[in-house]
This record gives sequence, structure tokens and C-alpha cells, in this order.
Amino acid sequence: MTKKICFLTLILTCYTSFSQIQLDNTLVSERVIATNLTVPWDMTYSNDGWIWFTELSGNINRVNPDTNELQPIHSVPDVEVFGFSAGMHSIVLHPDFPTTPYLFVHYTNTATTSKLVRYTYGIDSNTLSSPLTIIDNIPGSVSHNGSRMLIENDKLFITIGDGYIDPTTAQDLSTLNGNILRLNLDGSIPADNPITNSYIWSFGHRNPQGLCSGNGKIYSSEHGTSNNDEINIIEENANFGWPNVEGYCDLSSEMAFCNNENVVEPIWAWTPAIAPCGMDYFDHPSIPEWQNSLLLAVLKDKKLIQLQLSADGNTVIEENSYLINTRGRLRDVLVLPDGRIFICTTNKDFAGTPNADDDKIIELKNNDFLSLETFNNNSFKVFPNPAKGFLTLKTNTNLSSNYTLEIVSINGRSVLRQSIYNRTTHININTLSSGIYILKVSNAESSSYKKIIVK
Repeated sequence: MTKKICFLTLILTCYTSFSQIQLDNTLVSERVIATNLTVPWDMTYSNDGWIWFTELSGNINRVNPDTNELQPIHSVPDVEVFGFSAGMHSIVLHPDFPTTPYLFVHYTNTATTSKLVRYTYGIDSNTLSSPLTIIDNIPGSVSHNGSRMLIENDKLFITIGDGYIDPTTAQDLSTLNGNILRLNLDGSIPADNPITNSYIWSFGHRNPQGLCSGNGKIYSSEHGTSNNDEINIIEENANFGWPNVEGYCDLSSEMAFCNNENVVEPIWAWTPAIAPCGMDYFDHPSIPEWQNSLLLAVLKDKKLIQLQLSADGNTVIEENSYLINTRGRLRDVLVLPDGRIFICTTNKDFAGTPNADDDKIIELKNNDFLSLETFNNNSFKVFPNPAKGFLTLKTNTNLSSNYTLEIVSINGRSVLRQSIYNRTTHININTLSSGIYILKVSNAESSSYKKIIVK
């Protein structure tokens, strides 16, 4: 597979260097927004306009991607840091955060266990309180504890590795190791989970370190051994093979197990291993070359990978690598609704070689792309804005083809979608929580966007 090599223009500053990625027709610029962090693990974006992130030691912080203001929020007291980067791992916010002020974190709390905890955020005090354990005593070890989290259709998904010590746990449905779990936001087991009274959604995973949604699917990245790192599409009650199968079902020793257990093969794999980590789905017009792609942070090979997906999202059709050996070990990728991309480095982890101002959070952006406030600004009007109860959308021309309007929350969740046929459309937003949203109006040829505020 041919790879595009990024063109680097280095500009020296006091502590850091900036570079640019030249794509076919787009120049993507870098900007460091946070430095001197200690192994940032996971990032998520909120309706309040901040990026929230965890650090391995147990810190929960947030940074404003517009002003670079960094705020320490909370240090979780019972995080146990040991082994190969065991400690504080994933974070996810309630879909209506901060109106519904819940924040979920997963971390190792002893040398043999990890747990999932929900905190309550005080918007006035800017603090976390009232920790509530959602899942306790998840078997843990020096590595392969996880984790990434995703909330999709009001269900929380979390990746849990095989625990490192005994790989066979990934095929043992009586344990939580080696699985992707699915639970209700109150911590209960969904009635429609494939196994009665079990959190398990899929199994046979070694060390899944990335989780995101796109194309109506859930994608995961997973560490293999020295070979067969994977990208998977997660399916209900699916067996992904570990430890009986590594990567594709392409060895004679694997084929019988694959056939008998209906093993789901990855849609992409790497040999030798590259250590794929955090991942997000990108489909924004600001960088056309990366639309309908998975953007993947890589640890061992120290780069950002773009995986171009087929139109249906079922296969990878091209792989391109960027930022090769320029930022060190990359732990996570976060895509914002406005098309900005953020990556974080973890050069202070057990295998890294940190620079003086590591670790960092870095913005990738096409500076030439118009912001949402001005992009196609004259194609339609929305009023009132801010609004409560109802919005009115008025197009400036007669509609000659079918159009669709969609409202997307600031964390990328589609909350309303309907067809429009008239120049004036009234939109019921009574069910939407207060916050910032993106209104998209599109037909087969083009799309227009506006930022709206719901009171």
C-alpha cells in the first residue's frame, strides 16, 4: 500500500517545534495547546467547549482548545500506578453533559483490579464529587487492563484487555477480561445484551486500546503480540479469536477454530506490530482527503495513521502515515465537530523518551477552512438563535431537490434528523438539552452548516 509521506516545515520556538502536513490540496497545520503533562491517556470533548482528559497518575483535567487555558479538575485518590502503564485510563462524559453532570472514568485501583466510577461535576465549583462505583473488581494486572469508552445510543461501551497474565480469559465468558462491555448509564446490564445478566458485548480481545463510532458502526483498534495488530468492527456477541487466532484466519492452526466459533476477522492488520492506540472517526469537509477515515494514534511506530474507509465503512481501502517520529509516542486522537483534530503524546510512559516539555496535546487544523459561523453562511437562515422550544429554518432559494436537516451535538452525536421540502421549516427542539449544536442542511450535492445555541 503506497503511503504519503508528510512534508515537514520546522519552525523553532522556545521549547517546541511546529510542522505542517501537506496533503494533495490541503495544508494541515500543527499547534501545541498544552505541554508538561504526564502521560495523558484519553481525551473527550464536551458541550461546555472544553477538552477533558486523563493522566496516568490519576489526574482529570480540561483544556480550552481556543484559549489554551488548562484547568486541573480532580486527582482520583485510589488510582494504583504500576507495571506497564497501569493507572488512570479512559474517560467519557454523559451525552448531555454538563446539563446532566456525570463523568465516567476507568482505572486500576489495586495491583489486581480495576473499576469503573461515575463522578458528578459541579459546574459552579468546577469540581468533581460523589464518586459512585459502577463496576468493581474487574480483574487487572501489570498491563492489558484497557481502556477506551464510548457512549452510543445511551449505552456505555468499554474495552477491557485480557489482563496480560492469562490470555485464555478472553475466551472465558464468566470473566470480564478480554471483552468489550456494554452497560446502561446507571450501571445496570441492558436487557438486550447477548448474554443474560452479563455486560459482555463481544469477546476474544487481547488489548483493545481504541474505540470510536462512524458509519453506524463501532470500530476498535487492538494490540497483537509482535504481529497482527488489528482494526475491528465490533459486532454483538462476536468472537474476535484471541488467543486462538491472531489477526486473520489465515493459518491452518486457526481455521478450525474460526469456523467452529464464527470468529470475526479484522478489517485491517499490521505485521510486524505497530502498537495502535486511541482512534477517532473523521468526516469533516475541512480536510477532504481525510473524509470518511479512521485517524489512529500509534505508540511503537510513533506516528499518526489515516485509514481511508470504503463508502459503506466495512473495509479499509488505503493507509497513509504522518508525523512519523516527529512527536514520539501518540496515545489518543480526538476529532471535534468543527473539524479540528487533537492528538496527545505519552513519551513519559514506561517505553518513551520524553523531551523537556513533554507530554503534549497538539491541534491539527486546516487554517484555510472557513469556520462554521461563515461556511456557506448565506445559504439559509436560522432564528431565533439562541432558541428555546422551536427554531425556524428559512432557505434563501426554492428547493429544487430533496434536502435533509440534521442537528448534531458538540460531541458528535446526531440528536435530530428530518427531511425538508419547503423554504420555511419549523423545528421542534423541546427535547434537546441546553448547549451548543451544529445544524447541517444538505442534499446530494452539498452541505451547509451553522452553529446554534439551545437555551
